[in-house]
Amino acid sequence: MSSLKCASGRKRRRLEFPSKDEQTQVEYEDVKLVVIKTKKSIKALEKILKDFTNYKQNFQDIEHHLKRNTHARMHELNTILSVTTQEEDTITDLKRRLEKSEEENERIDGEIEKSNDLLRKSEERCKNITQEKTKLYEDNEKTLKQLQQKESEIEELKSESEEARRIQETKAIEVESRQKAINTLEKQVAGLQGENENTIKSLQHEAYVLEQKLKKEKEDAISNVNKLKNEKQLAIDHYKQQVQSRDNEIQSFKSELERKENTLQTVVKQRDEERTLKEDERKQKDEALTRLSAIAGDRLRNNNPGITDLSDPNRPMKIAEKFTEMYDNDWTDSMEALEELDLGEEDCVKILLHFLTDSYEECGRLVAELDSHILKAVIISGCEQDTNESGDNKPQDPNIPAELLKPMKDLRRKLTENNVEKLQKKLPDYLMKTRNLSEEHISACSKFVEDCIKYAWMMQIQDPPVYIEWDFPSDTKIDTNILRSYTKAGDQVDFIVWPVLYLHKDGPVLNKGVVQPKSANK
Repeated sequence: MSSLKCASGRKRRRLEFPSKDEQTQVEYEDVKLVVIKTKKSIKALEKILKDFTNYKQNFQDIEHHLKRNTHARMHELNTILSVTTQEEDTITDLKRRLEKSEEENERIDGEIEKSNDLLRKSEERCKNITQEKTKLYEDNEKTLKQLQQKESEIEELKSESEEARRIQETKAIEVESRQKAINTLEKQVAGLQGENENTIKSLQHEAYVLEQKLKKEKEDAISNVNKLKNEKQLAIDHYKQQVQSRDNEIQSFKSELERKENTLQTVVKQRDEERTLKEDERKQKDEALTRLSAIAGDRLRNNNPGITDLSDPNRPMKIAEKFTEMYDNDWTDSMEALEELDLGEEDCVKILLHFLTDSYEECGRLVAELDSHILKAVIISGCEQDTNESGDNKPQDPNIPAELLKPMKDLRRKLTENNVEKLQKKLPDYLMKTRNLSEEHISACSKFVEDCIKYAWMMQIQDPPVYIEWDFPSDTKIDTNILRSYTKAGDQVDFIVWPVLYLHKDGPVLNKGVVQPKSANK
């Protein structure tokens, strides 16, 4: 045990790492390889020790089981011998022999304890303990089988307790068998002791070999490090010479570069000045072209319905679609709401038509008034009641360029949402007063009234305004190109239900109007 400790101590001293001063001279990768190999060897030894500890535990369990069975058999023999009073001498002799056997067992226990001491001493240095454990395990199984055989013999003794003479012979045979078993155990313990000594010697030899191997590897590593250190110093000296040569070349290059940079800066400065002049000329040309393009575009789009801004969500075609949706949805709901007020069909139709036409006319007047205020703000008008060529009472001065009028009209369209919100609050009172209606009529079809005001304003602010026509006198012939029948069939007008929608006055039809014809028998 002490020799193993010394070997282990020498091994630990061999694995000590160099000092900080030596570490600066050792390459990291070589030292890392040595450490990894050492760790692997230590892990293998730890695994072997763990297996040997398990073997020791199994052996102790077998020893404990043997002691327990021996005491149990002694107790059974004492019980059997006490039954037969006629065989007291024989029982006394058996007891004496049992006492000797017990003393022999104590001696065996002592030897087993010594064997355990040897096992504990060899725990830290076992390497091939796995194979030994298997062999010992097989021997222990044989011993257990022998013990089981002895137990069966004891059971036979119990069954023959009535025959006193045979008890003596059976006990003699059993004692002789036990003596043979004890002798066998002694041989096994001696064998184990010899095997443990061989194992310890083998481990000591392997530890010595490992120590020599590690020593050689360490010397090789130090030798390699010194070699690399010399090569590194030679390389450093070589690189220093190259760096000095490069520094001289760089210095000459810097001088040449500074000279060329001065020349280049002069050339770049001249080129930048020329580029700046050309850029200014190009910007002036682009600005002039932009102004001319904007003026031409405004003149082309001003009061020209043939050119439409497709990005405008409130362009005439979109208004026509919403105008149709209003008739299909809001107009129908409003008809039902007015009929609940006990009004006839024709009266309901006329009220809804008046809401639309009155809103359209009032929005037209407000748009003309707004345009008039804008023109008055920028020009001096010769007559406050000037009218344009179309006769829609919208002032238009021929001296105002189209490029100025178009932005004003575009601004008016951009303010649509704000103006519509104000008109929807203001015009319902105007509609009630104009047709002598009550607030109940407005409330019954409030959604329809709001839409009439909204789309009437959008129509009037178009350039030119979207036009609606509803003046179709009674008994006039129905033009199917612009009108369609309501609920009856006929070719003469009875009353108008929904106006015709034009792109502009005298322009193409966007939506047909709806008219109620006179029936043939009317």
